[in-house]
Amino acid sequence: MRRAILLVTAVIGITSGCGGDGQAGQASVPAAAVSERPTDERPALPDPVEAVPDCAALSARVEGRAVGHDIVLLPILCPGQPLDHSRTRTVVLALASAHQAAKAIAALDGAPELQGVVRLASLDRASQPLPSELPDPATALLTPIDDRVLAAVELAHALLRDPAVDENERTRAHALLARVYIQALQSLGLQAGRPLPPFARLLAGPALFHGRNFCRFYWQRRVAGLERSFAETELDLLALLVDLDNTPHAGDPALLAVERQRTRVYLQRSGPSSRIAKRAAQRPEARALGTDLLLPLAHELERLIDQGFIDLALEVGLRAGAEPGGYGLDPVVALLTEDLRERDLREYERRLARRVERARRSTPSARHEANPKRELEPELPLEWPNAAAVAQEARAWLAVAHGRGPDFARRHALGRAALALHDRPDGVRELLAAGPEDAVVRDHHPLLFALLDARDGESLAGLRLRVGRADAAKLESETWARQSYALASRETLLQPR
Repeated sequence: MRRAILLVTAVIGITSGCGGDGQAGQASVPAAAVSERPTDERPALPDPVEAVPDCAALSARVEGRAVGHDIVLLPILCPGQPLDHSRTRTVVLALASAHQAAKAIAALDGAPELQGVVRLASLDRASQPLPSELPDPATALLTPIDDRVLAAVELAHALLRDPAVDENERTRAHALLARVYIQALQSLGLQAGRPLPPFARLLAGPALFHGRNFCRFYWQRRVAGLERSFAETELDLLALLVDLDNTPHAGDPALLAVERQRTRVYLQRSGPSSRIAKRAAQRPEARALGTDLLLPLAHELERLIDQGFIDLALEVGLRAGAEPGGYGLDPVVALLTEDLRERDLREYERRLARRVERARRSTPSARHEANPKRELEPELPLEWPNAAAVAQEARAWLAVAHGRGPDFARRHALGRAALALHDRPDGVRELLAAGPEDAVVRDHHPLLFALLDARDGESLAGLRLRVGRADAAKLESETWARQSYALASRETLLQPR
């Protein structure tokens, strides 16, 4: 089982010859990183940046740690090392896609509870026939996840795909799936308010999707027997969204990127917001839970722009400024303009200007200027490090690998650098902006640009770095010419129209 953990994490191939010595070798690192924050209340142990010469030294580094990048690297660099349940769980939390989860199933025969959650994330088929009808979402025992639960999940998905299914049955299917995914997340034992690891984000997308649809359909039809499930699901959706607000959004799966916003819009409506406040007041452990815990508008707009939902960001911002009792159009326009310029998206300013002109014509002049009764909330400190801190950590590990031959210490250092940067394209851009004078960064350009291509294929800042890279002559001439043309077009504001 321990050796098969290598299959648990789909890997990024890293050539050891990325450094200046040019010698070939290869190591693999997981395609996603887990949060370095501990899952219990113990303080985090020191994590020095140093050369790790062998498996014994790596095992000593992870001793006593509940989570950490070194634990994720241990079964890859040292496949013979034993992993206890806690470390196996840490490796599972690094899974970032259904494909990776499917590869992990066979390696988890000794951990059936973890295996069940991984099978759910990969939509693994049950080994038993589907039940004749859905279990009652309000009373069914849905943990631990086994073939019985997976068969019910498969039946629920089949009902949702059937256009002729009764709407009450559709609501019950969403309710069952929402409960399964939410309880699977809760079974991971993650601390509330901390950044979610990749595997939790993989489960969070379906949890938000089915939870939101269940609440929406239930409110329209009031299916008998689901009253309590409805109230609990709204609370669970808000708690999950608060955790997601504390999680970097660059690594969000597509479903999660969409559902974060749709669920936020749903929960901030007056009906759900007031119901959540009333319900939270009746539960001692949830009395402080409310939609005011969500990050303010400035963070929402930044996330939408970062994830490519620029038109939606403009719509959300202008609506928040123009609505009665809103922030006022002028401060929101200033905020949107600043966000676009910080991200090298000046070509969208023309689109913003056209929308602002339409908004001013359809909005009373009293709502144009800043509203003294409702000022824009300032940005809040986030739970994750900024781009400069991420780049500094990654460069330190690259410096350890720099100039070394293809030995264990080099593979470990490259793995740590890749894990630090994998979900942080802003950190990769920060590193690459150092220029050719930084020999450590320059000699690891192949690795850094591979990480940039994986997460940032569209930003103007990333395009500038690709066109101006020091080893541009080694690229295919057609690729470099295409990138150069795209850069010239965008810098002259020819796109988008």
